[in-house]
Amino acid sequence: MRSALLAISGAMTCIPSLCFAQQSAPDPLAQPGEEREIVVTGSRLSETLEDYPGSSTVLGEDAIQAQLGTTRDIASVLAFSVPGLSASSNTAANVEQSLGGRPLRIFIDGVPVSNPLRDGGRDLRLIAPSAIGGVEVIRGASAVYGQGGAGGIINYVTRRGKPGEAWWFRSEAGLGFSTQAFSDSLNPSFSQSGSGSIRYFDVTFAGRYERGRGQLDAEGDRLPPDPHDFGGIADSNIWNFFGKVGYTSGSHRIEAVFNYYDQHQDSEYIRVTGNIPLNRKATAVKGSYDPRALDPINRNVMGYLGYYNDNLLGAFHAQLYHLSSYSVFGFNAARLGGTQTTINSKKTGLQADFTTPFEKLGLGTGKITWGDDVARDVTEQPLIPLTDRPGDGRTFTPPLEQMNYAAFIQIDKPLTDWLTLNAGIRHDEFTLTIDDFVAGLTNVHVTGGKLKYSATPINVGLTLKPAKSFEIFAGFSQGFSIPEIGTPLRNVSVSNLDGFNPEPQLVNNYEAGIRGTLLGINFAAAYYISTADFGTDFIIDPLAPTEALTLREKERVEGFEISLSGRVGRGTRWSAIFSHNQGMRDSNRDGILDTPLSNRRIGPDQLNLAVDQDVTQNWSLRAQFNHSGPRNAFPGAAVGNFYTGRIRPVSRFDLSSTLKIKPFDLSLGVSNLFNADYYSVTSQLLNRNDLYAKAEGRTVFIKLGVEY
Repeated sequence: MRSALLAISGAMTCIPSLCFAQQSAPDPLAQPGEEREIVVTGSRLSETLEDYPGSSTVLGEDAIQAQLGTTRDIASVLAFSVPGLSASSNTAANVEQSLGGRPLRIFIDGVPVSNPLRDGGRDLRLIAPSAIGGVEVIRGASAVYGQGGAGGIINYVTRRGKPGEAWWFRSEAGLGFSTQAFSDSLNPSFSQSGSGSIRYFDVTFAGRYERGRGQLDAEGDRLPPDPHDFGGIADSNIWNFFGKVGYTSGSHRIEAVFNYYDQHQDSEYIRVTGNIPLNRKATAVKGSYDPRALDPINRNVMGYLGYYNDNLLGAFHAQLYHLSSYSVFGFNAARLGGTQTTINSKKTGLQADFTTPFEKLGLGTGKITWGDDVARDVTEQPLIPLTDRPGDGRTFTPPLEQMNYAAFIQIDKPLTDWLTLNAGIRHDEFTLTIDDFVAGLTNVHVTGGKLKYSATPINVGLTLKPAKSFEIFAGFSQGFSIPEIGTPLRNVSVSNLDGFNPEPQLVNNYEAGIRGTLLGINFAAAYYISTADFGTDFIIDPLAPTEALTLREKERVEGFEISLSGRVGRGTRWSAIFSHNQGMRDSNRDGILDTPLSNRRIGPDQLNLAVDQDVTQNWSLRAQFNHSGPRNAFPGAAVGNFYTGRIRPVSRFDLSSTLKIKPFDLSLGVSNLFNADYYSVTSQLLNRNDLYAKAEGRTVFIKLGVEY
């Protein structure tokens, strides 16, 4: 099969890409009378949102900017806007953010930036908001995106200029601070962006610097620099540089993109452990770290070269990409006498597809999207510093090299004027090479080897349109990923991998829903079920209390989501989103689902409300409300048992205002307007005394921008 896939790849003489066909269609959730369009540029699904048989969300630049008035965290923006996405921790990491109870996969302009071989949860915050022109989210497993992302995919669509466009620049300065302790929380930011063209060339760029100082709770006390042990942003310098150059001539376009993101934390504060039974919060005081400890870092460099031709067997899209990421995690004094880990990962990919109208093939209406992928991923997670025990050269995750070859076909076929069929199939082959290594937690010297996997996921769905403003959809889709392999490798107790063959995960996703407009109210609702015979969940390792073990058991997730939006008059817009999910696993492998999935997988219910008011043509107000519900799936869990904490309901109000007087614009936003004093959802679900930190208190954000 590999030779066949390589033959397909070779036949495509241009550089392959993750393709993302551009499709324009009237937005089914647009306000009545509006001619707003949604452009799906980050989706491999060839259909528009009108006939896509599943749930999706597209955020335009204006929607993103409206929420950035009260946060700098793009993960918080997404959690408020995307049904089923768990609450953000407002840190450098998104480990605990699942989508519909399953992991998500992140793309930047179609380049996969997630790290499935060793998920460090550092992929949602890898690009500055000033470089983002939109975000596209498709929920549920999908057969066309390849490995990972059983919960769905999130694609950041970067800004793009146009040939012949006049030059445009924007400068922006921002300031954030806590109302409880101004000087200790002062967080300045500066950004510069612009775009323009020179004949057939267009140029887009964005640069941003942000200095993060302290994060403070409602009582004015400092949060720990790394509140949840996944990566913090307090006391950090954050840099982002983004550039895009395109050349367009007729139906041809060549595009080159570069993105550099670097977050470096250097704090003089250390954690003071809390106590869950005594309701004592974790805080921070000035102190010294172990002299062996490296500063936490989150660095990502991504680039791609793309070719687009809208007149080659329909539309052809191609990319060659390379991604290099480096993350340094916090020092752990309890592990092997004091160590920390880094994740080093390099990815190179060739991907391509065609979107061919059926009429070119003599098959009537509709279209077919088809293509192939070739990708190489090299990832490792060493332990540093090496312990001083004789012959000890342990690693948390040994060097892994994965090769992936894939081909896929996706069809979009109108069966009648009111019924559309969508169906697809993909075949993946994986070869994973593991070097010789010394297991991190057992000190066993292990001879490496090769693991091979393959999968052929499918998807099929129907969209029924009985009326112009009403749709019913139903679909079945599958997603595939190899297991997160780093965790079991650090616990290996034998000297070879002969019996080591972790089962791949194939997720079956069933979904049905409705969407449309009724009495001026836009609505969308969906119910889904997701099953897997070898799911992935996490519990505490009884032999190493500071570590988590990976579970591979039969499981089922189900949930529903509801989205509403509308207008009151011409100047008031409102929206409401509610999402709920639940999940169970087969803990004793008797075929019965008897144990709830952990809090890392299943988050509490989320209710998000927003009202935007145009006071005048140049002055607008926005109020938003988030309520996170309770979850107490493990009432007898002991403190310290990962991801089993009791989650109590929390609520937060945010308020922002924007005034535009050309060429200037000024925004003032307040997060947690009423200074609610509560423990963050992440701190509660982790169930660990040392990580029992509160959420940020009232925080003010001021931004002044000028366009010229």
